[in-house]
Amino acid sequence: MNKINVTMLGEFSISTEKVRISDGDNRSRKMWMLLAYLIYNRHRVIKQNDLLEILWSEGERDNNSSGALKTLFYRVRTELDRLWDGAGKDLILCQNVGYMWNPEYEVYLDCEKFDELNEKITEMDGDALEETVAFLNLYCGEFLGRFSSELWVIPVATYYHNTYIRQLLRVLPLLYEDGRYEEIIDFCRIASMIEPFHEEIHCYMIRAHIARGEHRQAVDIYQKLSDRLLSELGIMPGEETRSLYYEAIKSNNEHVLSVEALQEQLRETNSSSGALICDYDFFRVLYYSTARSLLRSGIAVYMALISVSGKGNGPMKEKKREKVLDNLKEAIRCSLRRSDSAARCSAYQYVIMLPRANYENSCMVCERILKAYYQKYSRLDAELRYEVFPIQPDDKVNYQWMLKDG
Repeated sequence: MNKINVTMLGEFSISTEKVRISDGDNRSRKMWMLLAYLIYNRHRVIKQNDLLEILWSEGERDNNSSGALKTLFYRVRTELDRLWDGAGKDLILCQNVGYMWNPEYEVYLDCEKFDELNEKITEMDGDALEETVAFLNLYCGEFLGRFSSELWVIPVATYYHNTYIRQLLRVLPLLYEDGRYEEIIDFCRIASMIEPFHEEIHCYMIRAHIARGEHRQAVDIYQKLSDRLLSELGIMPGEETRSLYYEAIKSNNEHVLSVEALQEQLRETNSSSGALICDYDFFRVLYYSTARSLLRSGIAVYMALISVSGKGNGPMKEKKREKVLDNLKEAIRCSLRRSDSAARCSAYQYVIMLPRANYENSCMVCERILKAYYQKYSRLDAELRYEVFPIQPDDKVNYQWMLKDG
């Protein structure tokens, strides 16, 4: 008798030794959802009414729903026949009150193995490192990810998601202690796809790259996380994440540099005209350096904050907002001098430093930026406004984190 392997953590697939079928092979969403529900609940008879509720919303159901269900079962059996001749009738049984998966056929289901290993790890009440690694390797993605919006899938997917993240965070320090950095990177890469804002996961991935001497990769991970947090949540990475970032930068040069090598590293690779558009972290360092120099010179240096909103100061959808911010960045770059610098400081704002302009000139610069934007991108339904303000030379509190990290 054929042994059947089923995966539901990630892609939904059914396979024997010779044949594999998956929900990526066919666009019939309802057919594959029916099949997934039957297999996941294969130890019981499922009533026809229950299936109707799973597959069709109350507004979709009518007098023809029972006939539609029979047609769907015919398609399911036809799909299963790809495993072997007659597999559809062998595997799906029709009972008086409903349907069920044939219990005579052994099924290996990845999420059930996931449950078994999780229980084993919990009972061991120790490190259980290898068992946890095997457990994590089973998780290839969200439970039935193609059906993530279905009501019966959501609580199950949430359970597996939370269990996976909890065990991952428990085992990461053990893997790091053992020097198993490649496994950390692989696990965290998968986890970061389902938890894109989870800083602890990203921190371990950055640590592992630093430990492997892969400082450029560590910096890239930080910058992508920083951009995502800023654009989607309007926040910056936390202190621990920033500290790892600075460690990655400082570790980039492990040997003594010659003057020539130093000059080559410091040379600007992009010599295009216009302002320097930099990361917000670097902009903060520029701000603190300028604020310190003002304590001695007493010269006023002005900054500008340009904010974006929808028409009438209303909200904006994320895709449209990102398009507007990208266009604004280009307008800022082209409208300023090379000695000026700017950075995105929130989901809706850019901050600009204007070291050679007084208040009136700074306002004129902002007007020029807005004019350049509206002339080129007036079709976008967005409003821009600006504020000009001086750098405070006695603002020592704000740069204490830099002194600490430095």
